[in-house]
Amino acid sequence: MKITATINRFVDKQDSSVKAYASVTIDGMFAVHGLRVMETEKGRFVNMPSTSYTDRDGNKQYSDIFHAVTKSARNALNQAVLNAYDVKLQQIQATIMYPRN
Repeated sequence: MKITATINRFVDKQDSSVKAYASVTIDGMFAVHGLRVMETEKGRFVNMPSTSYTDRDGNKQYSDIFHAVTKSARNALNQAVLNAYDVKLQQIQATIMYPRN
């Protein structure tokens, strides 16, 4: 399985746990948009795209639109997104440190 991840945009709010939005392409055949790179006190992780709804008791609930079925698929997806995040972050930092004239 080949997973290609792209960071679509960074979130530039210091108080937000969402750091970036990403998309992945799986085997060049399927695209998934709306993945979020999150950073909390527990560490950095990838949050799957989800939709929200209100349950019978009036509580807001979330349901993943897309998710990996196996642990190895989840690990591969997470690693691809986090690697893309690190690369994009390094590119941005290099641009800030060494701007083009």
